Amino acid sequence: MSIVDLEAIPQVTLPFMNEDHREEARLLNELGDAVKGHRTGKVPVETVLHRFEALFAHTQEHFGREEEAMRQANFPPYPVHKGEHDRVLEEMEAEEVHFRETGDTARLWSYVAEAVPAWFVAHIQSMDAMTAGFVNMRRGG
Repeated sequence: MSIVDLEAIPQVTLPFMNEDHREEARLLNELGDAVKGHRTGKVPVETVLHRFEALFAHTQEHFGREEEAMRQANFPPYPVHKGEHDRVLEEMEAEEVHFRETGDTARLWSYVAEAVPAWFVAHIQSMDAMTAGFVNMRRGG
């Protein structure tokens, strides 16, 4: 079972953002599978960490592309949206460090299966939808 249904991800008016969101969800689902497997002893901790690192790296790139589009379009609430990206990256990093140090799979599962998906959908429907509409309008779309 997937944590995020790839077909149910809210869509925005910029294709590159939709592609990034789809890849973000795919990587989150892979991390979720690894955490579930680790909880049952079938997946080594290294696999969980590798998948977490892949998700984190993509999230940095994904946010970077959005931030560049916002800067190019002179998006007025850029600092607010960028601040949310920074907050999420700090939170992700803290969760990875906590897992590395403690091996707390229950906490990691809660973060991966509950906190991230709830934030992800809400963020797309609010900040990303507004950003995409503005950038698209500035590009003449």
